[in-house]
Amino acid sequence: MMGCKSNSLTCLQGGKPVLPVAAAATDSTATLNKLALATGGTEKSWYRCVFPFGIVALVIGVAATCITFTINGPAMDIAKVVSVATLVFGVGLLVGAVVCWRAKRERQRRKQKEEPVPLEQGAL
Repeated sequence: MMGCKSNSLTCLQGGKPVLPVAAAATDSTATLNKLALATGGTEKSWYRCVFPFGIVALVIGVAATCITFTINGPAMDIAKVVSVATLVFGVGLLVGAVVCWRAKRERQRRKQKEEPVPLEQGAL
């Protein structure tokens, strides 16, 4: 390799700097920390994101189901199936969010019971 130095981090290939493979790989911990910083820590509590989508899907499903079942006609059969599927999907998202929220709350309670409470707080 012409233009490479043994102690340098980059080598010139065709006049352009190229990073070695080891330097180009990202650390998974650093990537997760960047993700946590970008999302505000919500990647560990996805039920907070799923809950609003469940509400929206539920409202759309209820409205579409009401409209499609009040209008009679042979062309509305597919619309009825889609509206009921949207309604079920919204309910499923809400149930999933509630189940995950309860499981997280239970884990937090168990963790608090396992941790000993310090009798005296030290100086900062």
